Amino acid sequence: MTLRRLHRALAVVLALFLIAHLGNHLAGLAGQDTHGAVQDALRLVYRNRLIEIVLLLAVTVQVAIGLALLAAQPRLTLQTASGAYLALFLMIHVGAVLSARWHGTDTTLAFAAAGLHANAPWPLVFSVYYGVAVAAVFAHVSVPLGRRKAALGKGVLGLGVAMAAVLVAMLLGLVHPLIIPQALITAFP
Repeated sequence: MTLRRLHRALAVVLALFLIAHLGNHLAGLAGQDTHGAVQDALRLVYRNRLIEIVLLLAVTVQVAIGLALLAAQPRLTLQTASGAYLALFLMIHVGAVLSARWHGTDTTLAFAAAGLHANAPWPLVFSVYYGVAVAAVFAHVSVPLGRRKAALGKGVLGLGVAMAAVLVAMLLGLVHPLIIPQALITAFP
């Protein structure tokens, strides 16, 4: 199996988690309690030791393969730029979540939103960090879909940008007020 085919196969595995993960965040549009209830239900599945190990290995291998494919690509394209950002995001995001869990912090919606409620420059930093990540997922997928049908690729990209804006607004507390423990907010100097 070539690296590119393995990258695509792993993408299918990770897409299942990502759909659930983004769906969980979209549930936050109905309120923090709804987000928490959906997260609790999903955790019964993805916090299963075997599933969690498979997901972490899949992310690790996907990032490594993505970086290898990126190194072999002589020019910057939407596909390579979005992939590079996703690799960086996944390393930071997964590391931050695992570190928080290791230290006993529950990685709820409040954890995800805390940086957006800290003093400047953190709200801008995290708005870009999360917004570009969501848009990059859709951008990365839009390229191969756009090769088959240009309108489909553009539609997926547009959906990603819209979803990024909505999720950042939700994390900023612009959709519903969020309850974030002060200790999470003050973690950002």
